[in-house]
Amino acid sequence: TRQYEVELEDGTTDAYFANIIAENLYSQCDSEGRELLSFKEICDHRKNKRAISIENGYDISKNGNRTPKRTTVGWELLVEWRDGSTDWVALKDLKDTNPIELAEYAVANKIAEEPAFKWWVSSCLQKRNRIISKAKS
Repeated sequence: TRQYEVELEDGTTDAYFANIIAENLYSQCDSEGRELLSFKEICDHRKNKRAISIENGYDISKNGNRTPKRTTVGWELLVEWRDGSTDWVALKDLKDTNPIELAEYAVANKIAEEPAFKWWVSSCLQKRNRIISKAKS
């Protein structure tokens, strides 16, 4: 397929194949062509008492290995939608719909080491980097 140079919102440019661009456009519309509400940015985050602390964020196996607990409980993110409205969205929902944007937000806001993010953020960003490198080659 054809490759296009795309200017992103921050002014940088990147190369994308036509099928990736089309897939992104289709993902923002329903079957009748109506635009689905997509978010502009993640503005803030908060955690409540149910969130697991960093100290309690690991399970210890019988042989002593520490593995991060797989949880998203207790976290919400403030999302600004394209129409200008904002809502607090549960981490589990945003992780399912926009994992890359959420992973980038977690790293930029220094919360990637929190248990709710630790178990998935690095692998998500590694996968993103592999896809980008394959698209460039």
